[in-house]
Amino acid sequence: MIGTTLLLAGLLYHNPIAALPVIVLVAVFYWLVWNNYRFWRNIDVPHPVPSLLTGNMGPSLMMRKHISQLASDWYNSYPHAAFVGYFKVLSPAIMVKDPVLVKNILTRDFESFASNDFMLDVGRDPLLAHDPFLVAGKAWKRSRSLLTPSFTGAKMKQLFPVMESVGDAFVAFVRRHLTQELEAKEISARFTTQNVVACTFGIDGDCFGEHESEFRLMGRRAFQASHLASVKMMLGFFMPTLANWIPVPFLLKDVDQWIRSLVAGIISKRMHGQIEEPKNDDFLKSLLHNINKHDASQTEITAHALTIFIEGFESSAAVLGFALYRLAENPEVQQKLFEQVSESLRANDGQLSYEVMQQMDFLEWVILETLRLHPPAATMHKTCTKNYIMRRLQRDSHGHELGVFVPVGTPILIPVLAIHMDPKYYPEPERFDPERFRPDRKKDQAGTVYMPFGEGPRMCLGMRFGQTQVKLGLLKLILQFRVSIGANHKPFCVDPGSFIYQAKDGLLLKFERRSEFSTV
Repeated sequence: MIGTTLLLAGLLYHNPIAALPVIVLVAVFYWLVWNNYRFWRNIDVPHPVPSLLTGNMGPSLMMRKHISQLASDWYNSYPHAAFVGYFKVLSPAIMVKDPVLVKNILTRDFESFASNDFMLDVGRDPLLAHDPFLVAGKAWKRSRSLLTPSFTGAKMKQLFPVMESVGDAFVAFVRRHLTQELEAKEISARFTTQNVVACTFGIDGDCFGEHESEFRLMGRRAFQASHLASVKMMLGFFMPTLANWIPVPFLLKDVDQWIRSLVAGIISKRMHGQIEEPKNDDFLKSLLHNINKHDASQTEITAHALTIFIEGFESSAAVLGFALYRLAENPEVQQKLFEQVSESLRANDGQLSYEVMQQMDFLEWVILETLRLHPPAATMHKTCTKNYIMRRLQRDSHGHELGVFVPVGTPILIPVLAIHMDPKYYPEPERFDPERFRPDRKKDQAGTVYMPFGEGPRMCLGMRFGQTQVKLGLLKLILQFRVSIGANHKPFCVDPGSFIYQAKDGLLLKFERRSEFSTV
């Protein structure tokens, strides 16, 4: 704004007549923008004051605040509002606070909010065009129906021996580095990547070596974008229609080529007997079995393998890393977990199985509490797909519920982390207290107040697999090591530039071998 003012001042000084059209255009533009920003005020919806051109998204667009921090600020600024208006740059958008409204949006009224708010150019990203998180409509239903059979409880039980073998290799890796401080997310990503590769492709991802693993490299590359794609993504906030004209995909070309070559190579070798079929059917074999019934293309098979690979390692690594960090901060909770896990194993003659692990209540509560404090998707973003009336908490003079008309295309934000941290639902929300999930401490709550995996039809498909690998990784480490905060650790601060909710400066931990007897 200051730069524009100085430019106009210079034009007026040197050529007043030539400056008039510019002044008129600028004045009209300013009037249109500020008139647009009166939208929520005109219908009496509480909202934070927008800034010119960036609306309420400035701190997030400039990477000064994570979107979950912005949402928490708005959430706490209007404690009695059922929902809050904001401006996603120039577009009026709604952040929903009331748990009943949240539940309605995710479940009862799902058809009115069936799409996630994500700009995807299907023609330029053919692999991402089959990701059930990104697509909508018939494409979403097809992807979901093809992937769902791969994530049943029976499938987890079948893959458990593979996972346990990877867990043992994880323990051996940490044991080799006991003299060093280890970054929790990085070592967790080694484990989850190795595990996802073994369970998806039936091969060794070589993630516990001292050199850079191909799968770790490509896993990181999958979350990167070219400079032009980054510009396209940023422009999508301001002018989505124009952004779609930029002819670049979000998925880097080398990642696209790598996953296509990998999947095609494994399928070909299995068909020609060059490599043995896995004893425990991996995800790729399950995909082929289920997809063959639906006349799917090689691209579709590859796309679903990529989905399992990317979404299988990243969010689980974040959760496992935060679980280790919280246990390091709370040694009494860590000791209680060790004792409960050890006792469960002794009761089963030292034998670990999927069923035995599922019966470890305190382990379950530790994961649930970690997800409450550090949900990987700390905000959910939906798009209104059918005109809707958003109700308020108050009523008019005749006792009728008041509401606001929400047109198709309106962005909807659900502040997952802010709801998880609301003391109305979770007393002393900053405290790491796994026992708050004990059945006898649970309180009936209208609506949805816990949603680390989402809720309703678009709930995370890989939830069961993610929980299984996080539980196993945590169990294996806690049985063998005490974990504490590293001497060089910096206080936790969320990374404002990351899509996943993660620590800006990492989580440095120290591992020490336990002297107690452990059976696994």
